[in-house]
Amino acid sequence: MKHLAIVLLIITAFPGFAQESELSGKITSEKSSVAFANIYIENSSLGTTADENGNFLLKNIPAGNHTIKVSAIGFKNFSLEISIAEGQTKTQNIELEKSPAELDEVLIVDTQTGLTRRTPYNVSSISMQGIENKGNPNGMMGSLREVPGVYGAEFGQGIVKPFIRGLGFSRVVTIYQGNKLENHQWGADHGLGINDLGIKKVEVIKGPASVLYGSGALGGVLLAQDDEFYKNANKISGNIGTTFNSVSNGVRTYASVGKSFKNGIFIATDLAFENHADYKNGGDRIIGNSRFNTKTLRLHTGIKRKNFQNKLSFSFNDQNLGIIIDEEMQDSQSLATTRNDREMQLPFQEVKDYLLSYNQTTQHDNFETSLHLSHHSNNRKEIEEDFNRVDLGLQQNHTFYNARVSLPNRKLKHSLGVQGSVVNTRNIKNSQEFLIPDADVFESGLYYLASLDIDTWFFQGALRYDYRDVTADASSAELIADEFILPGNPENRKLSRTFNGFTGSIGATKKFNARNQLKLNFSTGFRAPDLAELFSNGPHPGTSRFEKGNDQFGREQSLQADASYTYRNKRFEGTFSAFGSRVNNYIYFAATNETRPEENLEVWSYLQTDADLYGFEFELKHSWLNQQRLETKFSGAIVRAEDRENNRNISFIPPDNFNLEVGYFGLNDRSLYAFSKLRLIRDQDRAGLNEETTPGYALVNLGISKKFNLGNNQLETGITVYNALNKTYVDHMSILRAFNVSSPGRNLMLNVKYNF
Repeated sequence: MKHLAIVLLIITAFPGFAQESELSGKITSEKSSVAFANIYIENSSLGTTADENGNFLLKNIPAGNHTIKVSAIGFKNFSLEISIAEGQTKTQNIELEKSPAELDEVLIVDTQTGLTRRTPYNVSSISMQGIENKGNPNGMMGSLREVPGVYGAEFGQGIVKPFIRGLGFSRVVTIYQGNKLENHQWGADHGLGINDLGIKKVEVIKGPASVLYGSGALGGVLLAQDDEFYKNANKISGNIGTTFNSVSNGVRTYASVGKSFKNGIFIATDLAFENHADYKNGGDRIIGNSRFNTKTLRLHTGIKRKNFQNKLSFSFNDQNLGIIIDEEMQDSQSLATTRNDREMQLPFQEVKDYLLSYNQTTQHDNFETSLHLSHHSNNRKEIEEDFNRVDLGLQQNHTFYNARVSLPNRKLKHSLGVQGSVVNTRNIKNSQEFLIPDADVFESGLYYLASLDIDTWFFQGALRYDYRDVTADASSAELIADEFILPGNPENRKLSRTFNGFTGSIGATKKFNARNQLKLNFSTGFRAPDLAELFSNGPHPGTSRFEKGNDQFGREQSLQADASYTYRNKRFEGTFSAFGSRVNNYIYFAATNETRPEENLEVWSYLQTDADLYGFEFELKHSWLNQQRLETKFSGAIVRAEDRENNRNISFIPPDNFNLEVGYFGLNDRSLYAFSKLRLIRDQDRAGLNEETTPGYALVNLGISKKFNLGNNQLETGITVYNALNKTYVDHMSILRAFNVSSPGRNLMLNVKYNF
């Protein structure tokens, strides 16, 4: 009896031994699947999300009577009373009614910070699931350009840096796998280092979000959210696909597979291989050394239970990126070879990223917790003259943490969090050139977020304090031999700087009725100068510049006012947003009109000024015909940036841009989709320092996709033509604009994807 009592005690203490029930089914509307609907049990923290085919599985349901709630953006909320017995597996298909006026305002935008759709911040979401965008040579940025206010700065196809409302590089934070990427984002010729493999969608926060994400979130934040279909897959599920890009004869093959077990444990993996030759411009000229290839592996495991979820993930990304030289458009200097040559040639970048992350959330009766820990290793080599010699090599190790506790079950909701980083940057031994010294960065921040829901008003405010210590070290044998000198030439060849201060935000969301909503937000942001801006003192491989920093820089500090108004009815949705921002101590890069004759390099220096940025974005969407088969969308963004101290335009600001899209769903099951897009880029005639005006251009994209049901599985196919008119153009935000290196011409993209 004693032993039996112990066994019974163990069984009742651990939910995994109980006979919990399950509810499965499919979410549809007008005979079509509803992807990513939210299904949860009222008055509990038990819930799940449907997959891209509308299928869902809700586990660990206690026996009894429950109210099932279902919500999805663009559909009316749905409630259903069910009765379920202990150990029962029940199937319940659900039909939703379309209603663009209904929004899931409690949908979580970011688990780490607890942000929801009701936040006064300007947040846009774009899906990475569309077959027409899979395998885009520009990676995630190929799709993110459709978000008004977002632009891309290109250095060929494999390297595209995001700009949000005119701010880019280390002024935009990217959250990937919960980690705040720190992989030398200051470099114009350094890409994000990630792609869309295993990513379901990207949330874009436009405007200062430093109060929640620390230094760098001055312009905005990109939140990449994993496609976690495997958490609800009771059998081996996933997808496999391939893409061909004609503009570079590029091929990308990818696969994702995963499974969840009855005890709540899940495992999954994502794989991708991508290889591109040099791309052709609109005049069918090969742009030499624009070739690149990547290999990506991701592994995931964890537990999903009623009040506890965790996930351990590992990602490896291996990139080889050709460097387009300044003289490429001079035929005698071009590095172009044969059309389908994929072998890496000099100069090129070799970049390897290793990221290990742990994410955990818990739900209790009166509070919730979130914990993130990650370590990211970035190894970057720039190889110019000899395959066996590294010209510039940097090894960066970054440990990042974020912890939050929230009290959500009250009228005034509170969240308190801590967040910080330890970043170690080292020059790789035996490198030939040194742009920055070795450095250690320690950063820690404490933030408080509060929200209050009063009838049709939602108020939110936050306050944060940050401390950052930066220590530069030029005492290594390699830096001494290179005669690398820190500012002030300290005797011990070390130099430390500290940055600290407060940021905050306050805003409100007013829902006048089901159709009209207004968001107002005032926020501050900051960015501590990066290593290049503080300490760079050397030639930058792959460029013709000698770069100099300034260790006396203060941190950039911004104040922004943001307003957003949305109107919705059954067929129409329109959003208009306006913003104005003052950035004190704005850091910019400029030529000094000096040269270093011994190296024949032009000297460029980092400088500071005060800047004003302002502008607006809009997006109008309308559905036509029966069953809303025809959709039109018109969007655009305008941004202006002025140097207050010198009374001139800020350099490297995106031109005015507009997008018009028409899409049609064919067949009774809406499995056929055809679209056309027109992208209009206006002349950028507000040239800043060291730049010239750039003419505008227009691009036409066309596409068609078809889904085929194969039993319980599905085959997706797609044909997309980018730059269908084969336009030859140079974008103002091209890193090589000064050398007239033109962008890619017509690209026929063929896609096949099998979902199982």
